[in-house]
Amino acid sequence: MKRKRKGTVLLLAGAMAGVLTLSACAKESADTNGGASAEGQNGGVNTAGFPIVKDQASFTVFGCKDPNQAAWKDVLVFKEYEKKSNVHMDFQETPSQGCAEKKNLLFASNELPDLFLRAQLTNDDLAKYGMQEKQLIPLEGLIDQYAPNLKSLFEQYPDEKKAITAPDGHIYALPQMRVLGSERSEKIWINKDWLQKLNLQAPTNVEELKKVLVAFRDQDPNGNGKKDEIPLGLRDMGMVFSELTGSWGLDRQLGYNINIDNDKVHIWVADDRFKDMLMFLNEMYKENLLWADFYKGDIPKWRSNLSQANFGMFFIQASDPFINVENQFTGMAPIKGPFGDQKFVSAQPIASPTGTFAITKVNKNPEAAMRWVDYFYGDEGSLFFRFGVEGQTYEMKDGKPVMKDSVLNDSRGVMAAMGDINLVPGGGFPHLVTEKTGGLTNNEKVMEVYGYVEKYIPQTIYGAPIFDKAASEKILSLRADIDKYVNESVAKFILGELSFDRWDAYVNTLKKMQLDELEKAYQQAYDTMKQ
Repeated sequence: MKRKRKGTVLLLAGAMAGVLTLSACAKESADTNGGASAEGQNGGVNTAGFPIVKDQASFTVFGCKDPNQAAWKDVLVFKEYEKKSNVHMDFQETPSQGCAEKKNLLFASNELPDLFLRAQLTNDDLAKYGMQEKQLIPLEGLIDQYAPNLKSLFEQYPDEKKAITAPDGHIYALPQMRVLGSERSEKIWINKDWLQKLNLQAPTNVEELKKVLVAFRDQDPNGNGKKDEIPLGLRDMGMVFSELTGSWGLDRQLGYNINIDNDKVHIWVADDRFKDMLMFLNEMYKENLLWADFYKGDIPKWRSNLSQANFGMFFIQASDPFINVENQFTGMAPIKGPFGDQKFVSAQPIASPTGTFAITKVNKNPEAAMRWVDYFYGDEGSLFFRFGVEGQTYEMKDGKPVMKDSVLNDSRGVMAAMGDINLVPGGGFPHLVTEKTGGLTNNEKVMEVYGYVEKYIPQTIYGAPIFDKAASEKILSLRADIDKYVNESVAKFILGELSFDRWDAYVNTLKKMQLDELEKAYQQAYDTMKQ
C-alpha cells in the first residue's frame, strides 16, 4: 500500500465499496472503421481513432476560468481539438472569483450543463450531486469502454481508482493524474544571492532559520540601501497548516490537519506542538520577519513581491510566476524542528485534484464526452494539451518539448501566453502529467529545488475521503464551524491579537464544537479503506 520513494503516492476515498459497472447507455453497432461504436445523439461514436463522432457532437460546458486564460473558445488547443475530434464545446466558463457560487446555483436550479470541466468539484459536491441528487452520472462503465488511456492508468495505479470511487461504488468525476512527483509538491525556495552576499548557509534548524531571517531583514542583502526585504513570505493562511508543520511533526493526511500513527487518526489543531509552531510564527511576525499581509490572501500582491525577488524564503510548486528571477533562488531541505522532526508534508497524491471533469444527467451523448476527455490522459494528448502544436508553439529538443521563445518571452508573462494555448495556468484540468510533459512548469530549476525536499515527503499520502450521505452531512456541519473558528483564532494568535494565555480556552472551545466527533468520522473512513 505504500509507494516507492520516487513514485506512487497512495490516495484514500472513504468508505469504498467495489466498483459497480454502469450499464451501457447506448446500443453497439459497426462503424466505418471496422470497430464498435455506440449510437449517440449525433451519430456513431468511434471507440478508437479520430474523429470521435461521424456527425458533430456538441456539449454545453461549465468551468472556472483562471485570470491568465484566454476565453476558452479562443484557446488554441480547444480549437485544434475540435477539428480533430469533431466535438464542439459550447464553453460557459466563469471567472474563478464567484465560480463556486455559480456552480452551486446551477445544481440548485437543476439548470445543468452537459459537462463540468475544471469546475473545482469538491468531494462534498460529488457526495451530494452524485450519490444523493443523481445530477452527475456514474462514469466507471464509460471508462471501461471509452477511456482506454484512463483505464490503463487505473490499472497501473489501482489505489488512485479507489481514491476517486464514492462509497456507493461509483465514480462521479475524473482527476488530474500527476505521476511526476515534483508536479504534486510545493518546494522550499531561499534567496541564494542574499545568502552569498551575507556569507550565510541555508538554515537547518529553528535557531538557524531565525538567524538567517534576521540577517535578511537587517543587512540589506538586496543592496538598495532600504529596509524593504521580506524575510519569510508565507502566501496565505493555508500555508500555516502545511509548509512548516512537518518540522513540528504535524502531517497533512486525508486532505486535512491529520496525523496517522499506528492506524490511529488524530486531528492536531488543538495540540501543544501546533501551539509551539504558532508561537514561533508569532515571534516572526512581531519581529517583522514574516510577510505582514500573509493572512489577507492577497495573491496578486504576493506574486508581485515574488516576481521582484523581494522574499528571502518562500514556498511554491513551480517557478513560472517568477521565472525571470528564478536563478536568484535555490532550494533547501525542511528545517529540523524543536522536537527533532524533519518532514515536508505539503504534497498531494497522484490523482489530484479529483473533481476536474464530470458528466451530468442531461448529457445525451456521454460516450462521446468520455472519449473526448480520455485523449488527454494519454502521452500524445498530454503533450498536445500542455504544449500545443509542434512548430507553432513548441519544438522538440533532445527528445523533450520546449516552448518557443515567443511564448517564454511574451511581454505579458509566460502564464498569460500559455493561457492562449491551453488551460495549464491555474491547474485543475483533467489530463496526465509525466516527466516528459511536466517540463512546462517543472523546468530544470524546479526539478533541482524539488530534489531538496523529495526524501522528506511522507512515503504514504492519503487523499481526502468521499463520505457517504450521513457522514458527509455530519462532517460538513462540524467542519464549517470548526474550520472557521480555527482559522480566525490561528490568525489572531500569530498577529498577537489573541494571547497564548488563551490557548486552553481555544482548546476547550474546540472540544465543545465536537472536534472529537470530527476525528471519529475521519477514523471511520480510514478504517473502512484499510479493510
